[in-house]
Amino acid sequence: MTGRVLVVDDHALLALALQLALSGPSWEVEATSGPTAADIVDHANRFKPHCVLLDLHLGGVLGSGLELVEPLVSTGAHVVMMTAERRRMVLAECIEAGADGWIGKDVALDQVGSTLTRVLAGEAIIGRTDRAALLDQLRLERAGELHAQIAFEQLTHCEALVLGGLVDGLNADEIAHAHVVSLATVRSQIRAVLQKLGVRSQLAAVALASPLRELLPHEPSARRDRRRGYARGRRGGVGPDCRR
Repeated sequence: MTGRVLVVDDHALLALALQLALSGPSWEVEATSGPTAADIVDHANRFKPHCVLLDLHLGGVLGSGLELVEPLVSTGAHVVMMTAERRRMVLAECIEAGADGWIGKDVALDQVGSTLTRVLAGEAIIGRTDRAALLDQLRLERAGELHAQIAFEQLTHCEALVLGGLVDGLNADEIAHAHVVSLATVRSQIRAVLQKLGVRSQLAAVALASPLRELLPHEPSARRDRRRGYARGRRGGVGPDCRR
């Protein structure tokens, strides 16, 4: 089995090393590190690889390799991610975008070679059942995130600040100090948060909100200053409405 393989990695030396290690009678291998996504796609269009080994976490201006999966697949290549990533939903997004599967960055070269052989032979890296289960899990997680986003929209600004504080590991007393309000006010806001999110405990609220922390307002210095008396840095930062 012979074929053309394009190695995409933002570390030029690593890409070159992999190119040299894989090159031989079985594969014609080229490597690219960009420097831009357009450069990588142009390289693929010129080289016409049968398979692309794509680093998932590209640095610099490239960012995530996930954004390159679809344009590289559109050149006619099979795309295999090379990554140390272990989060299943991130890997599921790669599959959804069109990647055949992934290889760990810590695997031996002979395993990389055997995976390439399978891909070039038209074999699946991930079984149909496993692939379907992974994509189903991704859809369920997104549905849960959508539900959480809708619930967040029901929160007042102050309630969202309180929820953000809980996610950041603050207790009710520390949140009260940070917002310059009474403990009773914060406890009332926490009860409102639980009711609007449809959960029964702060732990459940934090579990629901943690994956979507970026959607909540932030207290930039809250964790750093949590034991120092928050009022100094919060004068005028929250607004009088949070004191009701």
